[in-house]
Amino acid sequence: MDEIPRRSPRCTTVIRAAAIIACIIPLYAVAQPVVPGFDRFPNETHAAQITAGVVLINELNCIACHAANKNHRFESRPAPVLFTTHNPSSAGWLKHWLNDPNDLKPGTIMPDLLHGLDQKDKAHAVNALCHYLVSLTPPLENLEVLIGDLNKGKKLYQTIGCAQCHSPDAKDNGKDFPLGELQYKYKQAQLIQFLLNPLHTRPAGRMPRVPMTKEEAGHITAFLLSRAPLRKDAILAKSPAALKLREEGKVLYKKLRCANCHITRDSNVLPIFSKPLAELDLGQGCLSPKPPKVTPHFYLSAKQKKAITAALNAKPATLTIKERAHRRMRQLNCIACHMRDGLGKTDPVRDQFFTTTGNDLGDEGRLPPLLTGVGAKLTESALYKVLRGEDAIRPYMTTRMPDFGEAHAKFLVRNLSTADVRTNVKPTPREGDENKVGRNRYGRDLMGVKGLNCIACHQLDGHKSLGIQAVDLAHSPKRLRPEWFRDYLINPAAFRPGTRMPSFWPGGRAVSPIFSRNTERQIDSLWVYLNELEQTRLPEGLEKKSNFELKPDKRPIVFRTFLEVAGTHAIAIGFPAGIHAAFDSENVGWSLVWRRKFLDAESTWDDRFTPLTKPLGTDVRSFPSGPTIAAALKDNKPWPKSGLDFRGYRLAKDGTPTMLYRHDKTDIADTLVPMGKELYRLMEFDPGEGMLWVRLAMANMFESSEAGVWSSANNLTIIAPQARVRTIGDQCELILPVKLNVNARTQIEVKFTW
Repeated sequence: MDEIPRRSPRCTTVIRAAAIIACIIPLYAVAQPVVPGFDRFPNETHAAQITAGVVLINELNCIACHAANKNHRFESRPAPVLFTTHNPSSAGWLKHWLNDPNDLKPGTIMPDLLHGLDQKDKAHAVNALCHYLVSLTPPLENLEVLIGDLNKGKKLYQTIGCAQCHSPDAKDNGKDFPLGELQYKYKQAQLIQFLLNPLHTRPAGRMPRVPMTKEEAGHITAFLLSRAPLRKDAILAKSPAALKLREEGKVLYKKLRCANCHITRDSNVLPIFSKPLAELDLGQGCLSPKPPKVTPHFYLSAKQKKAITAALNAKPATLTIKERAHRRMRQLNCIACHMRDGLGKTDPVRDQFFTTTGNDLGDEGRLPPLLTGVGAKLTESALYKVLRGEDAIRPYMTTRMPDFGEAHAKFLVRNLSTADVRTNVKPTPREGDENKVGRNRYGRDLMGVKGLNCIACHQLDGHKSLGIQAVDLAHSPKRLRPEWFRDYLINPAAFRPGTRMPSFWPGGRAVSPIFSRNTERQIDSLWVYLNELEQTRLPEGLEKKSNFELKPDKRPIVFRTFLEVAGTHAIAIGFPAGIHAAFDSENVGWSLVWRRKFLDAESTWDDRFTPLTKPLGTDVRSFPSGPTIAAALKDNKPWPKSGLDFRGYRLAKDGTPTMLYRHDKTDIADTLVPMGKELYRLMEFDPGEGMLWVRLAMANMFESSEAGVWSSANNLTIIAPQARVRTIGDQCELILPVKLNVNARTQIEVKFTW
């Protein structure tokens, strides 16, 4: 702890005078717990008081000690995990914290557990607890120390979102989430580690993970640690007396019910529960003017006590889905940055910290989006990623969406999606004639400079727009629900008042003559175009005319085209590894494989009726035409020409497609993927009965030098241990039997080399 300097006689006189004044006027007022979900909302009405009281009860974690009724509205909020390498504490900081949490962090929700002890007993209790808790801290790792720039750190702190919960100047004021004396608790490397992943020790998500680099964390750390001089740390004794203190501390830790809220490395300390909420005398305990010795003291304000009392006296009621979602949003302080159904608003003091790097984007470029109807706007997978701080689509916005942890993300996805569900949504009518090749040229026309000129403002697949750099439209199909996309385009202002996004279908009437001014067909063509952007050309105004070669880079390219051997319903897959394949979706089977270059798309994009295109690469190998699966085979009879129903394909996270088709009642998943210089094929068959046959290859002759390794005259080698040769006239078929399993999926694996 700090050393106490010698006092002069004059100084002593001043202190005595101050002590006399303190008998009349308190030197300072202990700050009430800061809970923005309570403080930032009006609580005048009785119903509002009940709602506010529920927020307080949840945030103060009352039910960690007091059980609630079955139909209660209260939740448990886990406290920080004690102690890990991510959450260390110096002995000096810990002593000060245990002695007076509010002094270190004015407005903390951590109660004073030792308020009822006299000075001597309190000092002993603090010392004992400190010895026990320090013993739980694992050895600290040798972490890399980064030299940060405090000016850069201050700017980052104010703009990426920290200042929306904490005070803008990072000084504790009893009104915002307190930071405490971080320079006293953390070393630089430890604070950097904490900032990079606070959820490690704070699973409640009250301190979320804000996406940042290690360098940025170093800058913020430099700023935060510069706010006050470093205090001198305490040194704990290592003696038999210290071991006794440690054991006393463990007993106290249990007696004070610390384990009811905190998780520690000592799993032998179990929670101890008090009376249920329904049996409490609300004038006593935590809500009394002066709580008893053994009762936590939160220093609640009169307004907070009134709200808690109202919530506890209220008749238990089941919350609606919407109410559950809004309560969680208040708890996580989402409303500090977002608005939803009138919930939340921007703090005028903090408005200046919402900034943008974009040009001429106005408030839409700096303010986080409205959350009204967000469950109907985003798919569940997209909403989950947003709540986990992933897939940011507004790089021009300096405020960053934080990660609130898996539990909160799943809860909000489930409840927001249900609360915002839209009924009576009609699917978009499609005739299908406009999209035979897999692309929609009408969508491209609308997107370009001679159509609606969407690219004047919006980026597209990483390509800069012609004007302001608004959100990249290529993200739309992976994030948005198609019915929301349609309704938004018809009337953008209904979804975001004041938006500069115009409507090209005012009142539902199209301004473009394309599709005979059919609004539904026009919007659908844009949606189809964006869905197939990876396999089609850029709109006029962005397209580079010089080269149409498709080059798989980081992800496979899935490209529908007219291709020799594979036909007019070909699905070509280009892999970054330089091995490519084509699937005939009409006859349902793999048709071609080749190496090196993939495809030239110019003929496909410019003229759908040109001759079939050819692979650009070399070492082309073909497979038998027709369906890849058959049931009963007859001697000397050709392979059946039908029997399969193509059902599209699904994409893995890395972009690899799996072809889906059906034989009778059996669903089949068929995947080709490069493995080194080989192609690996995995086929999965749903549970069923009977026998099926897979035709792997066809040639004049097959040779087998060892069991399961087959080669043909075109230097195609197939590794399939269970395969056998079937002769039809002067041709040989390499076929593989598949015995279906009634209770489980059947898998077969084949490798191709050439």
